[in-house]
Amino acid sequence: MNLKLSISDAAKSLTDLRWWYSMLQIVFGCFLVAVAFVVFINPYNLVPGGIYGLALVLHNLFPSIQVGTFGYMFDVPLILTALILFGGTFGGRTIFASFLTPGIMNILDYLVYPNQAAIEALDPALLLGGQIDLSSHLMLAAIIGGCFSGVGVGIVIRNNAATGGTDITGMLLHRFAKMKFANGVLLSDAIIVLSGLLVIGFGIGIDGPGAGVMLSLYSAVCIFVNAKVLGYTIDGASRDK
Repeated sequence: MNLKLSISDAAKSLTDLRWWYSMLQIVFGCFLVAVAFVVFINPYNLVPGGIYGLALVLHNLFPSIQVGTFGYMFDVPLILTALILFGGTFGGRTIFASFLTPGIMNILDYLVYPNQAAIEALDPALLLGGQIDLSSHLMLAAIIGGCFSGVGVGIVIRNNAATGGTDITGMLLHRFAKMKFANGVLLSDAIIVLSGLLVIGFGIGIDGPGAGVMLSLYSAVCIFVNAKVLGYTIDGASRDK
């Protein structure tokens, strides 16, 4: 009986235009997150916390493995947590979004870089033929990357899903610690960045004294922008402002 009901519910979903519209929004949100990392974050070795920030650090250690592939490796246990705590509907959509985002990232790598060597190096001078090289404008890269990521994750969250990583951590803090979702993501990402200072301190991506400290500061800007834009996308602007 339950199986028949499940099949019936699935069939109704497939014929519901609102369901398709919601899924298309999730796809668009995942695409924005992928663009944020591939175009504005990864090439400059900004580490804005989260699973993909950690994946970027590991990519620098193992360049033959793409950032998106590392994302798959870390998302599995978090997806299982979402399935257990947030129910089948949330878990199903989260599985979809979590697998879609790193997949789009890997595909975009091949579209924006000319060859495998460029993908491994994440050289911004080779990104789209050098048309978007923000090596001398890291603040701009951090702000734009944070905006794209915040809007993308916000759209996904509004459609009862998550892209994995600290999105799920933020939702856990929201449920059990009564913390605002955006603040939970900000806290989680900040802890990850601080714990990664030893790696960043070696100056991955930028040579010279203090390179690691500067990368950390730019990463913090990216985290802050992402959290604020995410909160705005989910909750809207405050009326008193």
